[in-house]
Amino acid sequence: MAKSAVSGSHPLDTMLAVSDVIQNERLARLYGRVLELDTPTVEELASRSASSKTTVYEDVKHLVEIGVLERVTDSQPHRYRARRVNMTIQTDEGTFQITPTLLVALAQRDSNENIELYIDRHGISGLATAIEYARAYAESEMTARIMAREQEIPVLEAETILQELQEIIVDVEDDISTDLDIEALDADVDEQIDE
Repeated sequence: MAKSAVSGSHPLDTMLAVSDVIQNERLARLYGRVLELDTPTVEELASRSASSKTTVYEDVKHLVEIGVLERVTDSQPHRYRARRVNMTIQTDEGTFQITPTLLVALAQRDSNENIELYIDRHGISGLATAIEYARAYAESEMTARIMAREQEIPVLEAETILQELQEIIVDVEDDISTDLDIEALDADVDEQIDE
């Protein structure tokens, strides 16, 4: 049996477990559904899936074994919760965050042509980078023009992916604040004009 991949395990175990989910769209979709439904049963997951109940059961079992999901009830039917994966991977190309938001974005790849196109052009690492920009965008700290300039992509492409990812971020991340403080923004603009 695989060792728990998220809590109290070696970082390499976590990396391998998360890699398994990243590379398998069906597992990513299942993780996203569990996250969305909070504590579903296998039956509830199977009713929302194109896969058979047996496949969903096997996938849930696998995700529990690698520590990405956890069983939260002892009695039947068992309920499961998605664990909040949070990894930082540093490479020669940069630092990337692996979070539930990335896994949910990957799960939407087959149903969202904008995300699919972005991944085709920039890879999963590009999507992970775009999520960091989208997090700042959702908090009104980033614009599509800045992302486009820094990532050397067209502004329309940056705006499109930021809007797609912002919806996912708002749904997945509890601590994201999308409330705009118009008065504070106006004061900042006035201050910049006066300088």
